[in-house]
Amino acid sequence: MARPQAPRGQGRARVINAALEQFADHGVSGTSLQMIADHLGVTKAAVYYQFHAKEEIVLAVVEEAFDDMVRFLELAEAAPSPDEAAAAALAGLVDLVVDHRRAVSTLFGDPEAGRVIESHHRFQGLKLRLGELLLGPEPDVRRRVAVTLVGAGTAQAAMSPELADVADETLREELLHTARVLLAAVAGDT
Repeated sequence: MARPQAPRGQGRARVINAALEQFADHGVSGTSLQMIADHLGVTKAAVYYQFHAKEEIVLAVVEEAFDDMVRFLELAEAAPSPDEAAAAALAGLVDLVVDHRRAVSTLFGDPEAGRVIESHHRFQGLKLRLGELLLGPEPDVRRRVAVTLVGAGTAQAAMSPELADVADETLREELLHTARVLLAAVAGDT
């Protein structure tokens, strides 16, 4: 008897969702294509048909986030001043992290996921553009530290179990408020 098949186009999404569950339980390096297949109740060949390597799945998980990042960076880069560009980039970063909480909480801090994402050329370019916008022209060490703290802290807050019960919109408002306060304090301190 033939196995039931998902409607056309849903196979990739099913594999990605199953992979995220397995990555959350076992980490990226502890998850195999066979484990993903077993979780889905399909053959390894069915998973391999969608993705030839685990690295491809990791990149597929973050692809939508990369697309969202391109959109907010383009808007921020079109801002009329460096301050407005930084504000737009900050708002975009907070939206990105909150909108992709599940992927952030699963992949952030996973060494294998970090290796795959950090080595991806698209991510490198996006990260550089975001940094330039948040730092502004001629940043001093204090601004560089504050921007690093805001970036890492924003991601950490989105994945924190202590904040899992906080609704997305509330988390978005609080992250943006706190990040603005920190960056304004640094700007006023120079």
